[in-house]
Amino acid sequence: MQSWSAIVEDLESNWLVYASMPVIAALIGWGTKLVAIKMMFRPQRFIGIGRLGWQGIIPRRAPQMVEVLCETLTGRLITAGEIAARVDGAEIAALIERPLRAETATIARRVLPEYQPALWRLLPPVAQDALVERIQDAAPDVVVRITEAITENVDDVFDLQEMVTAEFLEDPDTLESMFLDVGRREFAFIRRSGLVFGFGIGLIQLVVWALFRNPYMMPLFGLFTGWFTDWAALKLIFNPKEPTRYLGVITWQGLFLKHRIPVSQEYGTLIANRVLTSDRLMASLFTGPRSTRVAELIAEVMEGTVRDHVGDLDALSELDPTRLPLLRELGISSLPGLDGVDADRLPAAGLLGMVSGVLGGPARGVADVGLDVARVQPMCSAAAEDLLAVLPGLLGRDEPHDYLTRAMGIQEVMAEKMSAMTPEEFEGVLRPAFQADERTLIFVGALLGFMVGELQVLMVENLTH
Repeated sequence: MQSWSAIVEDLESNWLVYASMPVIAALIGWGTKLVAIKMMFRPQRFIGIGRLGWQGIIPRRAPQMVEVLCETLTGRLITAGEIAARVDGAEIAALIERPLRAETATIARRVLPEYQPALWRLLPPVAQDALVERIQDAAPDVVVRITEAITENVDDVFDLQEMVTAEFLEDPDTLESMFLDVGRREFAFIRRSGLVFGFGIGLIQLVVWALFRNPYMMPLFGLFTGWFTDWAALKLIFNPKEPTRYLGVITWQGLFLKHRIPVSQEYGTLIANRVLTSDRLMASLFTGPRSTRVAELIAEVMEGTVRDHVGDLDALSELDPTRLPLLRELGISSLPGLDGVDADRLPAAGLLGMVSGVLGGPARGVADVGLDVARVQPMCSAAAEDLLAVLPGLLGRDEPHDYLTRAMGIQEVMAEKMSAMTPEEFEGVLRPAFQADERTLIFVGALLGFMVGELQVLMVENLTH
């Protein structure tokens, strides 16, 4: 330890060096925080040789983080049932009616000649056009029934967690934005805290150097500065969970929990605009892994529509074909081989059901009037697949897209539910990003501080001799 006179003389001679110590320590604290934050997100892909290298913590741990995030998102914040229940099928049908009629006509004119060639050839062109028009008229009602059926069976035909997981993993920028945007206050605090903590430690370093002038002190203080500032910043972000008074003067609450209201709103906005958008939801529903189940559900809806209009097809096939009513509404008073048959008892909707539905059970032919009952089921299955293929495009138009966004209210629902979370649940939204490799980040901060401390020793020794 130096004597008091030696300390005073050293301070007078090297005051600039001593004054630089807290400044350099503050820069160490600030710089290690910048590096630590950068290392959380960059590089997105591993850079190095063999096992020696680095990949950003968020990209490297993305599957595990996404799993935790999705469990929180779909388990506590919003469910597929809540989303589906907010959609009004009648409103959707009204918004897409015009393009739906065009697509319905295209589908009908494709499947009818292929699966019911006898019936289609039996009808003159004017009757074909009238039949297609009848199918178009019924299409909006079918959309309403499909919407209701999906709402009732949404958990069987759609996995929200699976969809969210895929969206996050396919777009790393979304996951990164979630942490950077939602946690921007916390990251700013980490950077600022490095300066403050580092400056305070630098003042202690100044005193210790004046007393001992030991070259080992600089790198040790650099190591401590890098380690402590990282550790303290991470702790202060999430702790304490409730406002707590220290020393009777300072009141502190973890920043993430303190800002829970704006964080909730920002998180809801990000999920609503980047993940659970109406077009992505519709695409996942109609073209995702469970789309075949959706097609089956649409088939069931069509079958119900058929039976509403036609009744029991098995019983129908038992009748004498010469007694089946024909389509006077379509402008046909007689057909070859069926002159004089009463045409008043079969509504045009009957044929609509036959060409737009899916019929279950054993089927028997009614070839005398052109309807091949055995081919109704594959015909309607094909029509259902065609309808499934065009629905995302129809619902992606401006008006239905805007309606779905408003109706589902993803942002509002999530913000409301997040605000009602317990502190432990709320912490789980952002905590995985920091918790994944806390020790690694703190170690890197300490190592960088130690290296800067070594450089500081060289500078001090050169300037003080």
